[in-house]
Amino acid sequence: MDRRDVLLNIIMYFNKIYKKPLDGRKKLQKLLFLVEHLDIESGKLSRSRGLTGYKFIVYSYGPFSKDVYRDLESLVKEGIVEERMETWRQESLLYTYIDDGKPRRIYYYRILDENRVPKLPREVEDKIKLVIEKYGSLPPMKLESHVNELLKLTPKKKVEYWGEFIDDYLEEEGFE
Repeated sequence: MDRRDVLLNIIMYFNKIYKKPLDGRKKLQKLLFLVEHLDIESGKLSRSRGLTGYKFIVYSYGPFSKDVYRDLESLVKEGIVEERMETWRQESLLYTYIDDGKPRRIYYYRILDENRVPKLPREVEDKIKLVIEKYGSLPPMKLESHVNELLKLTPKKKVEYWGEFIDDYLEEEGFE
């Protein structure tokens, strides 16, 4: 299974369930993280389960994988995913960002052709659906906050563990 297949399925199921484009790169990162690390029944995080193929590091807004951006960019170029960007020049839903005078941007994603989205193993597909149903309705900032709370990832810990793999962080911080 190719990790891009998981990314495509997350976008596709989000589009289907909420009848709109997936709102934000940050949200996509966090949904993928939850598919990879969250046990839905217990609500606890664990080391990587190998479901998505993505490895996350500790970063500014919590768990992050550069590979998600790379894969997303290639899927947009290939015409499988549509990316639309909106900007704001005044205060907006992105109010927690530092004001550097530049317009704020949010990216929206939708699948252009569902026939080009490969079927996944049942376990992975079910997990994606559960994560999207439970967390997909949260705005990107709230999802970020929720994931960081689950990780107990404070600003101090972000600095301490900056750039380290989430699996290492989870082990060092005593997560199961």
